[in-house]
Amino acid sequence: MEIVSSIASKVFELSVEPTVRQIKYVFNYSDNIHNLEEEVEKLTDKKQRVEHAVEEVKRNPVEEVEADVQRWLTKVNNVIEDAGKILLRHEDKAKKRCFMGLCPNLIRRHQISRKASKALPIVVGAREEGNFEKVSYRITPQGIGAVKGFEFFESRTLAADEIMNALKDADVNLIGVYGMGGVGKTTLVKQIAAQVREYGIFKLVVMATVTHNPDLKTVQQQIADWLDYKFDVESVEVRAARLSERIKREEKILIILDDIWAAIKLEEVGIPYGPDHKGSKILMTSRNQSVLLEMGVQRYVLLEVLQHQEAWNLFEKIVGDLKDSNLRPIAIEVAERCAGLPILIVPVATGLKNKQMFEWNDALEELKKFDGKGDEARVYSALELSYNFLRDEERSLFRLLGQLAPHVVVISDLLKYSMGLGLFNQRTTLKATRDRLLKVISDLKMSCLLLEGDNHEQVKMHDVVHSFAASIASKHHHVFTAAYQTELEEWPNKDFFEQCTSISLPYCYIPELPEVLECPKLNSFFMFDIFSRKIPENLFSRMEELKVLDLTGMHLSPLPLSLQYLENLQTLCLDGCVLEDISAIGDLKQLQVLSFIQSTIVRLPSEVSKLTRLRLLDLSRCRKLEVIPPDVLSRLAQLEELYMGDGLCNGRVRDMMNQETMLNCQN
Repeated sequence: MEIVSSIASKVFELSVEPTVRQIKYVFNYSDNIHNLEEEVEKLTDKKQRVEHAVEEVKRNPVEEVEADVQRWLTKVNNVIEDAGKILLRHEDKAKKRCFMGLCPNLIRRHQISRKASKALPIVVGAREEGNFEKVSYRITPQGIGAVKGFEFFESRTLAADEIMNALKDADVNLIGVYGMGGVGKTTLVKQIAAQVREYGIFKLVVMATVTHNPDLKTVQQQIADWLDYKFDVESVEVRAARLSERIKREEKILIILDDIWAAIKLEEVGIPYGPDHKGSKILMTSRNQSVLLEMGVQRYVLLEVLQHQEAWNLFEKIVGDLKDSNLRPIAIEVAERCAGLPILIVPVATGLKNKQMFEWNDALEELKKFDGKGDEARVYSALELSYNFLRDEERSLFRLLGQLAPHVVVISDLLKYSMGLGLFNQRTTLKATRDRLLKVISDLKMSCLLLEGDNHEQVKMHDVVHSFAASIASKHHHVFTAAYQTELEEWPNKDFFEQCTSISLPYCYIPELPEVLECPKLNSFFMFDIFSRKIPENLFSRMEELKVLDLTGMHLSPLPLSLQYLENLQTLCLDGCVLEDISAIGDLKQLQVLSFIQSTIVRLPSEVSKLTRLRLLDLSRCRKLEVIPPDVLSRLAQLEELYMGDGLCNGRVRDMMNQETMLNCQN
């Protein structure tokens, strides 16, 4: 009897259960289709979110999309396509019925439901596979590219050969290049960097700019960026030890330290060399040979000014064909007064290209004024000539650049300042203003008065050009600019401040801030502080015309009461500031730009909704920001761009804003 029962059970399992399962496909048709539609929608949303993140990565030159993310996107496209075919058959089925259209086609219903049921776990699985913590990884920079337009003059070739021989010498690990400012030291070592990687002499080349007031943390960070190494400590000593260990992992590495004004101890930076790490060599540049000798350089190369014929060849190449034969002797005189310095030859020749005879004569007379007055005066005269060839917008931006740190200028900062100062007031939208700014930056680069930055978001100036820009701003426009990272020993007198149009204190040590600065004509005030200093309550009370205020790195808890007097303020940057109650910002009704990058802001005050003229709001990397009150962002009717980094710009935030306001949200 048990055998019969067992056989009957097996027969039921093999014949009846499959039949029931097939019947279920028919009866569960609507559920299977509905579930598939829901999961396809969820998968499509997940795919779009990942695609948005991938698009952001593609705009970042130092990030690369992970291979599994790329494979997932390809797979998801196929999964969605296959599911879409099933759902399309469902839509067609609704139009095709049997028995003269009176009842469903059960066979077709069974087929579609069965395929939908089998597709469902595939769609769900694909969605779950897309839970990526990160979609990209940071690329380790492979080295410094060849310098665009580098000229292999004989004097430069000889110097380059000396450096290359020293780099190949196993007994030499510290090499120095010295010469006067503007002679081309940085250009030469960058060209060397490209060559040694091309020839396989070094696997990796890194570069850091030291400057005349070296900050060891900054130098450490520059080197670490090339190595894709992240510091998690603030102590200079600990950072040096960890950086040294990281460098030792590189079998063959060239470290370039550019623009050294005073001797620094390499071990304090964290740069191993000699017996400590035979695989590393250090190439340094300085204006002073004694600095290199103090640092123990074993080989040093003097880079002199271009020889007479070399200087003329470079000048002639840039100026092009001189159609009027009478111009040639004038051009030769002009080139001679550039003192063989590429930093002068290039911008002067660029400015005079395609100019008429009277303009060449006038330029020569201007340069002659400084004959016999020394190299510094001659440099000034040549740069002033190039400056005079600029258009008004280019001059304004050039003078603004002279007030900022020369080696790293962030283009987005320039946009914020330009907006506040109205440098491009004829542009009616933020996008148009940015486009104009980029055009003027491009023109300054073409004039050889501005250099490419370390990435597409930055620009920088040669320190010789920067000194001239600061001098022009001070001499003709009553601008007070303290040297970068220096100690401000004393403030200008009262008469100067009464005429002053701009004050710039870029990361300066300021023993004490005055209680009030009486600057009735001041348009811009830049104070970047590495000490998070507190500001006196009445400091801004006599700056009624102020349009741009940048207080990066300051301690502003609470905000100074005198901010309320800044009725004409257009741009306010509180990046990296210690902030608590900032509701007083709501009184600054003329604000167009408000920036809190990497500040300690926890709550965006509801008073921000009063800033009805606001066009740009930057909340990037505000990791403590927790609350954005409802209706604050949606009331900013003029807002064109909103920046919220680290994933803050999500659906919850978007729901707070109407469609007109949410124009540009970027991480």
